[in-house]
Amino acid sequence: MDSPPQGYRTNVGICLADPSLTKIFSASRIDIPSAWQMPQGGIDAGEEPRAAAFRELREETGVTSAEIVAEAPVWLTYDFPPDVRTKLNARWGTDWKGQAQKWLAPLNFFSWELYEVK
Repeated sequence: MDSPPQGYRTNVGICLADPSLTKIFSASRIDIPSAWQMPQGGIDAGEEPRAAAFRELREETGVTSAEIVAEAPVWLTYDFPPDVRTKLNARWGTDWKGQAQKWLAPLNFFSWELYEVK
């Protein structure tokens, strides 16, 4: 595994697709209903990105059966805006500049329909 850049919170992002690759999963955020995002979350100490992706997928969607078919070859980084950085680092007790994400694309082998979840 390539190493993430120092100073960034390590994170995985998941692009969950159905087997036909015609649908992807995205959900409206509870705290910001007008914002949509794919499952994602922090990588725990000692955890590999793929293991973190399956854990986050299970925690955030309940999906337990999927196969990873693609992985970003590099860590993708972004810096937090200064006000966000101050707020998040105070909450987390850290001094991260931003996040470094490893994106993965698993397929969910069960057929699913689009639902509006509230």
